[in-house]
Amino acid sequence: MDEANRKRIIYRSKQRGWLEVDLLLGRWASENVMQLSSDQLQQYEDILNEETIDIFNYISGKCSVPKRLDTPMMKRLQEYCLTSPLGKASIEGFAENKKFMSN
Repeated sequence: MDEANRKRIIYRSKQRGWLEVDLLLGRWASENVMQLSSDQLQQYEDILNEETIDIFNYISGKCSVPKRLDTPMMKRLQEYCLTSPLGKASIEGFAENKKFMSN
């Protein structure tokens, strides 16, 4: 996938419409999307095509992940959510990561 499409995916990750998901996916995408393989990128895009509330519930472990999305990429995002300060409510964490949210 070309650079323009990868940048589009990063933008979609940052603009979900729900702050928690914008922060989690936006930061993760900014740090990782440019290095993903084609298969990994497709798995990530499949996740992005879900409703925002569902994405949050899946990556935070609040709901079980449907079989079609139970991929290595989902596991990677779940691990990131569990270990990232962005996975927890924090004013300091928001302020620190705000720079990753600019388009």
